[in-house]
Amino acid sequence: MQQTIEQELARLGGRSACVVTRVEGVAPEALVMINADQLFPAASLAKLPILVEVARQVSEGKLAWPTRYTLPKGARVPSSGVLADLSPDLTWSLHDLACLMITISDNSAANVLLDLVGMDAVNATMRKLGLNATSIERRFMDFMARQQGRDNWTTAGDMARLFALLCTHTVPESERMIAILLRQNDYMLLPGYWGEDLPFAHKTGDLVGVSHDAGLLFPPRTNNDADVASLVVVVLTSEQEDQPFTRYTLARIGRLIYHQPDA
Repeated sequence: MQQTIEQELARLGGRSACVVTRVEGVAPEALVMINADQLFPAASLAKLPILVEVARQVSEGKLAWPTRYTLPKGARVPSSGVLADLSPDLTWSLHDLACLMITISDNSAANVLLDLVGMDAVNATMRKLGLNATSIERRFMDFMARQQGRDNWTTAGDMARLFALLCTHTVPESERMIAILLRQNDYMLLPGYWGEDLPFAHKTGDLVGVSHDAGLLFPPRTNNDADVASLVVVVLTSEQEDQPFTRYTLARIGRLIYHQPDA
């Protein structure tokens, strides 16, 4: 399987990485490792560390899922999502904001949550979890920060580790986070050939020239409902000139992984 995925990614040009691991017990088993430690702009995958830090602070009693918040003017930004277009008088619970940040990648919701938990706290938690290359350096849609060289960063290896931690319930509120990730609205990348019925708890990320998808695949049960191991699947790409073709390639890779999980 690794060789075939390498061939698919080679057709794209630019930069790419892929990690596939089987999660059984505590230690994930590596099936595919391609450029696992190569650093990429995180795009909206940066919302995953924010979600993890929100959940951690809830577990410590610093935050609560039912608490409601308004959308400060400074957090309101255009692009993906809906909050920026709705009435400023509306309020949303912490859970609502987390769902909007993940399921439709709402940038305004992400900025509210990032301001709430603190950028330094997010990065400190990533270090404690062993995601040493993942860092948050800017708010969402902060183009001036990007021009100054500050961005959000991650690697395929870090994302694979994060989803393995979720799968093994090593981080607080794992079940709630997985439930939110299962509601992801973008099913046109890795799950493009799977359909929405196959459980895939994942997050996508897109910028100009960048297309990512990373998540936890729960295959359907087989052999009289015997347990089937979950797969962590991560594909990162950057410096892509043809994003529709890139998205199609990720869907092809997803189909390959689903049909050849043991190859």
